[in-house]
Amino acid sequence: MGMKKLLAVLFSALLLVGVAGCGGNNAQQGAVTQKVMNAKSKQDFEPVTEVKEGRKNVYAVLKVMKGNYWEEVIRGIKDGAAKADVNVYVGGVMKDGDWELQRDMVKELPSKKADAVILAPADSSNMTASAKTLREQKLPVFLVDTALSSNDYDAAFLTDNLEAGAEVCQQMVEQMKASGVKESEEATVLVHVSTLASTTISDRLNSIMANWGKFASASWKIEHDYIINYGDEAGAFKLVTEKIKNTHNVKGIIACNNGSTNATVEAVMAAGRKDIVVTGFDLGKKTLLGLEDKNYSIAVAVQNQYKMGYEAVMAAAAAAKDGSKPAQKLVNTGIRMADKNNYKK
Repeated sequence: MGMKKLLAVLFSALLLVGVAGCGGNNAQQGAVTQKVMNAKSKQDFEPVTEVKEGRKNVYAVLKVMKGNYWEEVIRGIKDGAAKADVNVYVGGVMKDGDWELQRDMVKELPSKKADAVILAPADSSNMTASAKTLREQKLPVFLVDTALSSNDYDAAFLTDNLEAGAEVCQQMVEQMKASGVKESEEATVLVHVSTLASTTISDRLNSIMANWGKFASASWKIEHDYIINYGDEAGAFKLVTEKIKNTHNVKGIIACNNGSTNATVEAVMAAGRKDIVVTGFDLGKKTLLGLEDKNYSIAVAVQNQYKMGYEAVMAAAAAAKDGSKPAQKLVNTGIRMADKNNYKK
């Protein structure tokens, strides 16, 4: 185990309470059970493969149905389905955190003659009962992108988010130094998340907070009053814009998922704040615009979401056909760090 990951594991448990509760906004907004800001919506299940009689049926229930990140997940699922020779249907909710609507979609699966399920949980805690019920109904469950708070699944294909959080934290410090922020200078770094109800984000956040003191100067303070956007990217842009205006000496913003990173980059560029470093996750469209500009300091952890989808459907197909399971329950699909110098590679 690398030193970064070891430190994150040692300290993340100590910081768990702080992640859920510190900061004025967190006390009001940071509960694990959260409301989605806008009206609920979903995409019903649709086949992404040719449907052939006699093949096993795999259903993928995703927590977000828009954006290039999830398009890559679906592309991986489609390619894996072609290789595994199964029918695949994909559907899901439109906003991360909309777990009640996702739960209702999961309830439909036995009547749809599903043989295996791929799930990206919209809420790591509240979707555990749904996963448990599926397995009690003899339906194998494979996770992508986001873990559950329980072990009620057969295998998970996702990023090691403790390790990724440490990498993003270290990148923030290195980018701030490279952009000319002196270690003796007082500076504030903001943190932007979409939800606290996802283990993916809470693991990243725990790791960032645990490692900040290791990497950063004592004069550089990380803000515990998190920006929480509840899956609303338009609202996220406004939240970041206001936070920048109302916080003294902002020199960096760490965003903990794709949508938050997109909105953060958009807000920083709209404000013309070339002095603010952004680190985050994935190559969203607005993040790419920031990297292409070259005048902004941006670095992101790029996940392998295609591999998540591909390997999940291969495992689901094998389980549906003969009951076989992957050798590992948790499969780390890895990351690479990208900035304006290497993001096209």
